[in-house]
Amino acid sequence: MRAGLAVSDLAVRLGTFRLGALDFAIEAGETLVILGPNGAGKSVSLETIAGFHRPERGEVRIGGREVTRLPPERRKVAFVFQNFGLFPHLTVAGNIRLALNARRRGDRSRQLEELLARLEIAPLAGRGPGFLSPGEKQRVALARALAAEPNLFLFDEPFSALDAATRDRLRGELSSFLRREGIPAIFVTHDFADALGLADRIAVMRAGRIEQEGPAQRVFRAPATRFVAEFLGVENILPGRCESAGRITVANVPLATSAPEPQLEPGSPVLLCIRAEDVELEPKENQDRILARVLEVTHEGILARLALDCGFPLIARTMRKEVERLGLAPGCEIALALPPQAIQVIANPREGRGQ
Repeated sequence: MRAGLAVSDLAVRLGTFRLGALDFAIEAGETLVILGPNGAGKSVSLETIAGFHRPERGEVRIGGREVTRLPPERRKVAFVFQNFGLFPHLTVAGNIRLALNARRRGDRSRQLEELLARLEIAPLAGRGPGFLSPGEKQRVALARALAAEPNLFLFDEPFSALDAATRDRLRGELSSFLRREGIPAIFVTHDFADALGLADRIAVMRAGRIEQEGPAQRVFRAPATRFVAEFLGVENILPGRCESAGRITVANVPLATSAPEPQLEPGSPVLLCIRAEDVELEPKENQDRILARVLEVTHEGILARLALDCGFPLIARTMRKEVERLGLAPGCEIALALPPQAIQVIANPREGRGQ
């Protein structure tokens, strides 16, 4: 079993841009997805880990080996670029053979045959990249990467030029491939579907630093700062005040929450993050009800988005057929519930504000 990746206090300066200090680790077989706006440092992070930039300080360990000062060709890293970076003047076999010649010893013809069979691309061996579908190009790029016997995969937005249906299919194939091979990977993307479909862990970057990093579902469900919440598309970010443990008020409306971490002093200002799909329009009898007035209903395919006035503004999202069943329209009143587990509390709301 391969060891993973450990990055400690890693910092690099490129002109006026500074990256650092990065601290994170991923285990063998795990995939870390890095999200963030343009200019956040996502690609620079990959390039620094790969050895293309010399860091000011810090350490990179890949496969249990300290590689911070090693050149890229000695790090055993496979870098997959946008559009998969195949050489257009070489055939499929030629692209893979180039990597075999650079890294492997032994019978390269047999190794080439094994890689072609392993990725199910043997019938494509004589074709050029211009005659391949996006899925075929991905498999060729992965075969070429495997030829280098990597301890780490780095993917820099390889799906960015593809249509949604192709992205969905290739994402599923890549996820299966990475889990089967057990090689740790970092995947940079702007696409939340890519993140949720591939990530074991997520890092959200901002201005050269990691704003939040952790298990994928936890980062999406419990953003740590306002910036992360806004970037990840949380529709409801509401100012409130802590009254007691598990009790928050928003515009004088009391709400129960799961116990916030860290524990907050009574009177502390907070932000509440509530995803629109977590607003319940038909609360159970044992839940506190909130009366709301419907301001606007927007249909989004099979879903509907409701703008509500609860004494504070709130966005809800539900199935369109539910809106029709309930007869909801602007001016209607409805009872709703906000389950405690759906309300995430951000302490120190002045930190991590969006720009």
